[in-house]
Amino acid sequence: MAQYIKYGIYAVIGIMILSSIFGDDSDNGTTTEEVALPTQGLITVVQEMEQDQFKISDEITIPDTSESLIVANYLDSTSDTFTLAEARLAEAGDGSTRSRSIVRAASAGLFGYMIGRSMMSHRPRPGAYTDPKTHQRVSNSAGNKMNQTAARSTRTRPTSGKSGYGGGKSTRSYGG
Repeated sequence: MAQYIKYGIYAVIGIMILSSIFGDDSDNGTTTEEVALPTQGLITVVQEMEQDQFKISDEITIPDTSESLIVANYLDSTSDTFTLAEARLAEAGDGSTRSRSIVRAASAGLFGYMIGRSMMSHRPRPGAYTDPKTHQRVSNSAGNKMNQTAARSTRTRPTSGKSGYGGGKSTRSYGG
């Protein structure tokens, strides 16, 4: 009887070793996540509420993402238009304080998706709009349309705490 127990323990240990070597290791240091990218563009209209303080007054979808714009309406009844490229430059720190303020205000809404915010985690804040009705209207129209038409895919990335692939030291030497 003791001999059967001994062989049973050996079998369990052997199965554990083999499954750790050849089994599916679901914790391989990576995470799979869904990514959604906008397939439609956006025209975001911001209104200057106080000197250099802007809020979103409207957002409208358009067919082409590269044609996305920010229209800024100022207190002095003038307006300005920023292309997607100009908005990206302003967000990167180029441009005047006023243009960065405009882009920051637009980015708090759906326009954030145009300049790289995640459609999966970034949600437009109600306080970014001129009033709650505007937020609700934009969310129900442009927001729903952008979400429904987004291109979805999955990607695998390192889990948190990892700096990325290839972060270790290499012993390979090039040159002579």
